[in-house]
Order: sequence, then C-alpha cells, then structure tokens
Amino acid sequence: MKIITALGVSMALAASSHLAQGADAQPATAAPGSCSPAADLRFVCGLANVEDFVPVAGGRWLVGGSLKVGSAGLYLIDTTAKTARAVALSIASEPVRMYGNCTAPDLRGLSTHGLDVVTVGGAATVYVVNHGGRESVEVFRLDTARGAAEWVGCVILPEGASGNAVAALPDGSFFVSKFTDTRDKNAMQRVMAGEINGVVYLWKPGVGFSEVPGTRLSGDNGLVVSADHRWLFVNAYGTREIYRVPLTGAGASAHVQVAFSPDNLRWTPDGKLFVTGQFLKSAALGDPHAWETIRLDPKDMSTASVVKEAGLAEFADATSTVQVGQTLWFGTFRGDRVAYRSAPTRTR
Repeated sequence: MKIITALGVSMALAASSHLAQGADAQPATAAPGSCSPAADLRFVCGLANVEDFVPVAGGRWLVGGSLKVGSAGLYLIDTTAKTARAVALSIASEPVRMYGNCTAPDLRGLSTHGLDVVTVGGAATVYVVNHGGRESVEVFRLDTARGAAEWVGCVILPEGASGNAVAALPDGSFFVSKFTDTRDKNAMQRVMAGEINGVVYLWKPGVGFSEVPGTRLSGDNGLVVSADHRWLFVNAYGTREIYRVPLTGAGASAHVQVAFSPDNLRWTPDGKLFVTGQFLKSAALGDPHAWETIRLDPKDMSTASVVKEAGLAEFADATSTVQVGQTLWFGTFRGDRVAYRSAPTRTR
C-alpha cells in the first residue's frame, strides 16, 4: 500500500500538512466547486488520505482510516447521503485483557493504514494498522449510531516491521502484513526491484506472533482470509502478484501475475475479490498514476477487469475498492477525498 518508503508516497503526503480538526471534531468542509465530478467519478471530500475502508452496518457506512498524521484517525462515510465525518475517538476505561499491557496511543497522532472489522453479536471491532508514534495494530470498539469508537487495546508489531494490512478473526487473532523493514533506508527501492523483504504474521492472544509459511514476498501488501479460514490471499506489491496460501496444511499455494502493483484486497458481494492497484512510473513515483480494479476468482485465480482509470488531478493511485449495492467506492493514499461510481455490468 505505498510506493516510496516503508509508508511510501502516502506518508510523504501525510507529513506535508495536518488537518486542523482533532479526533472528535467535525470533518473539514470542501471549498465550493472543488468536489465536482471528474470523468466518471464522483467524490466525497473533506477527508485525508483514506487508503483503506470496509463496509459496516450492512453497508450503511464505510469505516476508513487516514494516513495523514494528526488527522481524524478514523472516518465514517455515509453511503446513502454521500457524506463523511470524523469518528469521535476515546480511550476505554478498561482495555480488553487479551491485548496485554499495551499502552493507549495519542489519539491525535494516529496514522491509520489498512484495517478490518469483526462483528460479533452486533458489536463491531475495528483493527487498524497504525504508524503514528509506533508500528502497531490498534483496536477500537465502534458505535456507528453515535459516530464514536473506544480504543480497547493494541499489539506492537515485531521489531523492524512496517505494517500494512490486517485481517482479523472472531477470537481476537489477526494476520498482519509486513511491507518493508523500517531499519532499511533502501527498503522501497528493494520492493520496486522485486526483492523479497516482506512477510505475513499471525498474532494469537496469549501466544504472540508467528510467521505464516509461504508469505515471504516482495512487499507483502493487502490481505484477506477466506470465510472458512482455509486460505490467506496476499498481494506481492513489488512483483505484481497475488498469492493464495493454505492455512491448514491442505491444498497448494497458487499465484497470478497482474499488470499493476496490487494494493488492497476486498471481498465482492458474490464471493470474489476486488484487487486494486497502481500503474507506477519509476521515474515519477510522486506523480498521479493510473489505476485499475480487477475481479479475482479465489477458486481458480482467474481475473477480469472491472474499472481502469487515468491518474486524474482530482483522484489517482486508488488503493482499495468495495461495493455497496450497485455503487463502487474507491480509496487512495493521496488527497482529500474518496471516489465512487456505478458498478459496471458484469463481464462474466
């Protein structure tokens, strides 16, 4: 999920400025006319670097992160009204014990990256990769009705790991991808050269971290776990590959090559996978790039294009795609907005 350093362009953009609002403030309002449609895309503006998001409450909302240090931390995007607001963050009086003695973060200094949501008994728990002040997975209990979330725990990542995506399980365990090593000044160059420098970890309560076999790849990026917990799907950003890795010892690993650098993975309503990524130009990594979303069949690893877009000044370098009803939503690591458009007619 990024392209220049361990956090890539996203963090370069994130460090360039800060939102004036705090974690519990109202979102910034876009200037009149600055949020007009461009090409076939429409926008929800007044946000900051929403690199990843997932549907909650049956798709009524999208909960998204913000890579910009000192911004909202988490957003709720209204998929009906096409508006957004910052989530009001607070610290729970009693953190969840399974996460040990991890201390609470500075809620105004978060830099949130990949995330996942587990809903059990109507209660939504958000797991989010954080770069603000530490490399960690922060855990929040989300209340969409109030537009609020309580921090309930965290897990510090292994030394040197720059986290990227997280996929959580109902028992509190989670998978997290290591994109690069924070101690390596040339880490991003190694990713772009296709060198192996990433891995996926599994964290279990009371056990800690272990490496997932078969996941030492070039810039391990987006990841998801199948509903039956048999398969892990993970993107190799540097070699432009998507891997299917067995988690139970049964079945063989498989992978497919794509034309772009694959960023995030998200499930489609019909059980396929959206894969979104950028067409990078090595001579101009900081410029807006064209991007594509494809549909991956998890059974045979076949792919089909869904949308392919130019790198517009208004919106470029898309990182994540989710579908709510007949609308596709797109996140990006750069800029002040998320995009949406009608889902195209299925090609297969």
